Amino acid sequence: SEIAKDSPVSLDYLCDECREHFEQVKALLDQAGIEYTVNPRIVRGLDYYSKTVFEFIHEAAGAQGTVCGGGRYDGLVEMLGGSPMPGIGFGMGLERLLDVAVTEGVAFPEPPRADIFICAADDAARATVRGLVFALQAKGIAAQYDLNARSLKAQLKFANKTGAKFSLVLGENEINSKKGELKNMTDGCTIPVDIDPARLAAALQR
Repeated sequence: SEIAKDSPVSLDYLCDECREHFEQVKALLDQAGIEYTVNPRIVRGLDYYSKTVFEFIHEAAGAQGTVCGGGRYDGLVEMLGGSPMPGIGFGMGLERLLDVAVTEGVAFPEPPRADIFICAADDAARATVRGLVFALQAKGIAAQYDLNARSLKAQLKFANKTGAKFSLVLGENEINSKKGELKNMTDGCTIPVDIDPARLAAALQR
């Protein structure tokens, strides 16, 4: 606005410490090769900012171009009862960031396929399935299971949709015998496996 255009500029009234800090920030940005524009009119909505505030703007997005904004919070921790310490923070809009990524033609990689999808044949098996999945994940196996208590038929359909390499169904018989049938989701072939995290992980890694 006309009033803002003629109003005093905060950069003309910096103390020596703040001016030195601001010059250091700009020097670091220059060194990192990050393009920036000094805008003394930026106003952030929180009153505990100190020194530098910033915004990341995507020019092609027009009025909705601010993707991220933040600044220094040097007194915030102390204000909340902690020891004095410097800090910095920012807020970012995920939807706006995705919009910018699409505009820029960023390629989104496909999520990696699960090594195994473990299905529960009934409600009683769900706890065992969950424990086995967690144990396999701890061994570096990309294991998944159904989080929505769906029927076995729906679980198998979802397992196929996820692109899992193998599936395993656990019910009362499998849990009691500690043995199951590991199904290859590509060719439909099955092999007997022990329902033991270490042995099952070894079978999946072969």
